[in-house]
Amino acid sequence: MSDWTWDWNPSEEFLTKGLPPGVVAEIERLAAELAALGPDSMRAGSPDDREGGLRVSTS
Repeated sequence: MSDWTWDWNPSEEFLTKGLPPGVVAEIERLAAELAALGPDSMRAGSPDDREGGLRVSTS
């Protein structure tokens, strides 16, 4: 990970409060997978003929 931050930098405890440990572990796993993809993460889950990946609007 980089040292990049922004003005609001909440603690891990604040972000995960109330979530079961298994959910936190799965989110961390998915984040690591997306980070490993790097720029290719924009295409994850999208057809080969368009970009947008996981955040493509259906409307």
